[in-house]
Amino acid sequence: MNEKNKNIILYAIAGIFSFTLFLMIINSIILRDYYSLFWYCYTAILLIIIGLLTKNAKLILSQVIILAIPDLFWIFDFFYLIFTGHSLLGLVKNFPNDSLFNKITNLQHLYIVPFSLLALSLLKIKKNYKVLLVGIGEIILIFLVTLFFIPASSIINCINVNCIDINLIFLPPYLLWFIFTFSFVIISYLIITSLPFIKKYNKN
Repeated sequence: MNEKNKNIILYAIAGIFSFTLFLMIINSIILRDYYSLFWYCYTAILLIIIGLLTKNAKLILSQVIILAIPDLFWIFDFFYLIFTGHSLLGLVKNFPNDSLFNKITNLQHLYIVPFSLLALSLLKIKKNYKVLLVGIGEIILIFLVTLFFIPASSIINCINVNCIDINLIFLPPYLLWFIFTFSFVIISYLIITSLPFIKKYNKN
């Protein structure tokens, strides 16, 4: 693909993500739910937008590895709700009763990671463990900020309150979140950097 067409696609994705983030922020303001601005998907989408505009594949990847598996769980639960009428994991149990605006903003879980992977397929990536360290560092920062500065009753980032209805281990929600999220970031990194349509190969 020539550079011009590649740029068009990258900027189009950046435009979609920018509009999505704008709607999410407006929704938080309308609901006066200012703590919702601390959901890590807000930060991740913003950084992905910057990565798209600057063609920084490492920055995009550092955010995708944080979002990928949690979004997969959300997508699974969303389609389970559509086909069965109820939520299995509890992630989308409030979706039917949400306002139309809230529903629209929540649908970002369906396309942020796929579009980001499309962008990475154009930019190409190499394994670089600094990206993994950035992702891990970011989740540690998210963990600390949410744990110490967000009300304990809040569901923000699912750290203080378990967002999944299935309790597999009898541990505090914040400890479960840290263990699983840490694992998800590593697994996502290893899988995504091994995808053949995304990997950058050395030219001989």
